[in-house]
Amino acid sequence: MTPMSGATDWLAVGDVAEERTADGVAILGGGAARLAGHAAALGVRTALVAKLGEDDTGRRVRDALDRLKVGLQWTRTAPGMRTTVWHQPDGHDGDRRVERGADLALRLDELPPLSLTAVLTVVSGYSLSVEPARSAALGALTQARLRRGHSALLLEADLLWWTNARITRRVLEPALSAADSVALQATDAMALFGPVAGREALRMIAEMGPRVVYLTQADGSVLLGEASRVYAFPAAAVSRDRYAGPAAFWVGLAQKATPRKAALDSVRYATSMRRTGARL
Repeated sequence: MTPMSGATDWLAVGDVAEERTADGVAILGGGAARLAGHAAALGVRTALVAKLGEDDTGRRVRDALDRLKVGLQWTRTAPGMRTTVWHQPDGHDGDRRVERGADLALRLDELPPLSLTAVLTVVSGYSLSVEPARSAALGALTQARLRRGHSALLLEADLLWWTNARITRRVLEPALSAADSVALQATDAMALFGPVAGREALRMIAEMGPRVVYLTQADGSVLLGEASRVYAFPAAAVSRDRYAGPAAFWVGLAQKATPRKAALDSVRYATSMRRTGARL
């Protein structure tokens, strides 16, 4: 049965996975899924557009998303495929490992119809890794205005660089040109530009198209670039969950807060995280 069209606050498009930490704990993984989980916890109507495998891992992930009250009407199960599993994605290159699965099989024609309006369409950059997910991710960004909303990109250049260094800049450039706002970590800026200062990274990202750029620095503080201005927001600590700050920032934008107010609130939310992700 085809889900009904309508309206939502957030449409999160991209990767969903199980993540296994260094101590063997299984938690909800994937940029789009984790962003959606935080958004739902902050009280917005969220729908996840993604694919899970037909396996026990996929069922655990689906159950976790359901407990978080993430809308799953556009989360599909791919027959015969396994769910993607990440091993220590926040670790050093030598510690990381990914068992690729169904989430990168999301197709452009599987996006919701344009009759489904969304205040914000947020896309996870890791979905730009390979086709067909790359076309789905780019399509979601370009369709955001047709859904009468704002387009947002979680850059994740560090994960893209690690999995396919040759294509990172090439696949990110059209996504950046289609995004109204972008969020990235200091490690993403390093992967793209080398050892440049945070403010210089903001300028270089903005030149590629986004009007608003949200950069989380190594110490947990945030730099916000809006038009030609840069604002700094100190943090009391580094967040335990790297998705928390960007998610809270975009929730603020979806609720019509100014970018400065959304960034300030996002730092408070991110530093309140006591653990990484929802356990499966």
